[in-house]
Amino acid sequence: MASGPLADQMREALTPYLQAGEQLRAVGAFQSGGNVAELPKATFFTVRNWWVGITDRRAILAKQSRTNGQLLPDGVFSVALENVVLKKDLLATVLRITSPDPKIPKRLQFMELMGIDKDELRQALNK
Repeated sequence: MASGPLADQMREALTPYLQAGEQLRAVGAFQSGGNVAELPKATFFTVRNWWVGITDRRAILAKQSRTNGQLLPDGVFSVALENVVLKKDLLATVLRITSPDPKIPKRLQFMELMGIDKDELRQALNK
């Protein structure tokens, strides 16, 4: 389990979004937008920070406020685990998400931060 102040803060913030009996297995900090491959799109200029929780049932994607870093209640989404893959992209580790909901990002870039274990995320997604 990832340890450190940031991981603990993520776990605490994501816990209210857990369903009854659901267990949070891993957390991670990600960023949407800013990908060179998306340069022709307006989303290139819309960088957003996301906290992701992997549970025994699903992935919880939670968008952070730009002003205070708090999770936005209308920016929390749920995706089935089979629709989420953590993989190495050209230069970064990314979370690829398959969802018909246009509000859910299709690609989130892992933010290399102290106290966040990328391997723990990978293991939680592969269980």
